[in-house]
Amino acid sequence: MKKSMLIFLAGLFLLLSACASDSTKNRTFEATMRNYEQIIRWGDLEKANEYLKEPADFSLERHENLKKVQVNGYSVLSRTITDKGLDQVVEIKYTKDASVVLRTIIDVQKWVYDEDEERWYLISKIPKFK
Repeated sequence: MKKSMLIFLAGLFLLLSACASDSTKNRTFEATMRNYEQIIRWGDLEKANEYLKEPADFSLERHENLKKVQVNGYSVLSRTITDKGLDQVVEIKYTKDASVVLRTIIDVQKWVYDEDEERWYLISKIPKFK
């Protein structure tokens, strides 16, 4: 009886630990997403690069191109948990070159959680605003 109770308590402890870990990942992910969205809205390519697992080397032309973009909308269409992390599909509405034409792109984001650094990284690319 005591042995089964100890096994039960050990299992419960492991389950609660896993839930706490998932809860931390979820809170971290939500904060990461809010920050990333703000960075994209403001067109700060340098800061967006900090979210990449392998930071990209952006050309001067791409920097100048992003300065001409005004993001007007950023909507999460879906989130899917995968065995490697999380996939998120985002609709981004923007104007470019002071135009009144509203453009839309769909950004398919792939995010992974780094257990050692306890943070989320984007492993897909930062969208190109054409």
